[in-house]
Amino acid sequence: MKLKRPILTNSLYLVFSLLGLHSCGLFTFLDTSLSRDIKTFSVQAFYTEVTEGPIDMPQKLTEALITKISRTTSLTREEKDGNIQYEGIIKSFSYTTAFSTKNEQGNNLKEVQRLTITIEVAYLNLIDEESSFKKKQFSASADMLSTENKLEKEPELIKEIFNKLVDDICSKSIDNW
Repeated sequence: MKLKRPILTNSLYLVFSLLGLHSCGLFTFLDTSLSRDIKTFSVQAFYTEVTEGPIDMPQKLTEALITKISRTTSLTREEKDGNIQYEGIIKSFSYTTAFSTKNEQGNNLKEVQRLTITIEVAYLNLIDEESSFKKKQFSASADMLSTENKLEKEPELIKEIFNKLVDDICSKSIDNW
């Protein structure tokens, strides 16, 4: 029983030390490279240049980016003129036949349809303008079997793609990778 108490005590010291360092700004649990001077962010509504896909795509992409930044940073959202600002355009939405697969018996080829969405994003960092970028393109894809119902599967594919795109945007802007 003597061994458990020092381990617990040391673990508590470690946790409280990390929390203390985090509150001082000396340590962060996220891999962000944002200056301490950055307190706010704003995301202008994305818009689309494509006629394909659901009409609410720009709104869902905007909401996904806002949610990601809100959950992974301590920044406060402003409607406009945040310390860091995002705006973007959905440039393409297309299905292509990616490849065919065989089932376990080696017959019955099945086509796989790949949905690819490409967006263009502008990121403005008012505190560190060198990290800003304009017209940076991001693209992501998700697959489905051609035998699946496109109307049922498409919302799931779009959500998966938007998650990838938002992760890529945050990696390039907030994480500065």
